[in-house]
Amino acid sequence: MIHRFLLLSLLFFVISCQPDYSSEPQAVLDNLPTVKPQSLIDIEQVEDFYFDHLNYSTVSLENGNVIINDRPLGIILEISPEGELVRQIARQGRGPGEIQDASALNADPNENLVIFDQSNQKVVQYFSDGSSPNQFLPFQPDQYRIRSAYALNDIDKFLIVKWNPSALQDPDGEIVNRFVIYNRASDEILADQIYPDRIIARQIFDGVVRGGIPVPYAPEFYFALSNDKSSIYTGWTETNEIAELNLTLDTLRTIDVPLQTQSLTRAEIDSLEQTFDDRRINPWGEIQPLLPEQKASYDDLMVDHLDRIWLKLTRQSEWQDWLILSNDGTPQKIVQLPKEGMLTHVSEHHLGFRENDFTFSLYEAVD
Repeated sequence: MIHRFLLLSLLFFVISCQPDYSSEPQAVLDNLPTVKPQSLIDIEQVEDFYFDHLNYSTVSLENGNVIINDRPLGIILEISPEGELVRQIARQGRGPGEIQDASALNADPNENLVIFDQSNQKVVQYFSDGSSPNQFLPFQPDQYRIRSAYALNDIDKFLIVKWNPSALQDPDGEIVNRFVIYNRASDEILADQIYPDRIIARQIFDGVVRGGIPVPYAPEFYFALSNDKSSIYTGWTETNEIAELNLTLDTLRTIDVPLQTQSLTRAEIDSLEQTFDDRRINPWGEIQPLLPEQKASYDDLMVDHLDRIWLKLTRQSEWQDWLILSNDGTPQKIVQLPKEGMLTHVSEHHLGFRENDFTFSLYEAVD
């Protein structure tokens, strides 16, 4: 009986010492450790290549080298962590393996690169062994067009993300993402699913849509692949849940995101309005009625080399705050990066960060 009492007492002590993640979400965030990685290097050129408009994603290789590409220049480069050119993977052109405008630079577990060239309308696969690139265009229904392509854990399989551009021209059209799991070898669609995208403020003149802009802080859809490219993490910010999908696009599980929505403040609204003041045609009149009362709690999602989930918080801060969750959704820490700029990769070697159109930086890795 005494032994049983001691065991129960010990169990109670262990449980009571665990972090309480059932409390208010904001209290959880306030108690997390904060990390501010140090900048390692800033790069504006590599040899004779002066950056013009860098892509929004980069790839970190196992040896610490980085794959980077400039869209107007139509180049893909491998550079060392010191910013030195290792090799040029692709150059501008319309021939085999050449590109004009690459989107969503990414790689499979064997470091074979994949891009979708929007100008040349082709998916290009660059092999890590240096063999000739492979290019193809998957089947597209009439109303859908490819937006991006992603490598999976099978060299012949890809996640193809499509959208319906005609929906933008329809004042009542719904903007959506279409996920297709595609087998290049068999030219076969293995899975096909529609997901929401984002709310667009359309600018309409004389009954015709002349343009559109995403509504800030409105619900939006984000996704990222697992480290081994065998599953897809998706998040619709309105629900504060992340779903992990398998490669048949079935839900494996859902993860609660420990964040609470916050009201969009008057100061934030005024600041947003000012950002459009210099536009020749100011879209604020279309945007303002669509602003949400409660803003989305995050506006970007990444999965790192440890399959931790990174969420870019929308809370007011002088920093760009990223919340790191363990793979089961437990909050671990806040990473603070410069307010302006874009996180492009997370690896065991470093963080890739696009400071602006023409400056790429590496920051210290986060344990």
